[in-house]
Amino acid sequence: MLCQRCRGLLVREVFDDLRWETSRLYRATRCINCGYIEDSVVRANRLHPPAPKRSGPHARARKGIVFVRPQAQKYGSM
Repeated sequence: MLCQRCRGLLVREVFDDLRWETSRLYRATRCINCGYIEDSVVRANRLHPPAPKRSGPHARARKGIVFVRPQAQKYGSM
C-alpha cells in the first residue's frame, strides 16, 4: 500500500487506545517515510466529511450601547 501524502510504504501496526477507560488495542496503517497514521475513523471521515458549520452574524451589537457617528457636513462651511 502507498501513503496518500508522500507515496511511501504503509505498514500495518497495532496501537494502544489513548483513552484510559477502555485500554483497547486497534489496528491502523503507518507510513514509514512521513509517519502518517490512518485508521478506520480517518477513513470514515474522509468518505463522509462533517457538514460545514453555519456562521453566525459577523458583527454583534452590544445591548444598551448606542454608537453615533458624526455626520459629515454636506455643505461647505459657513
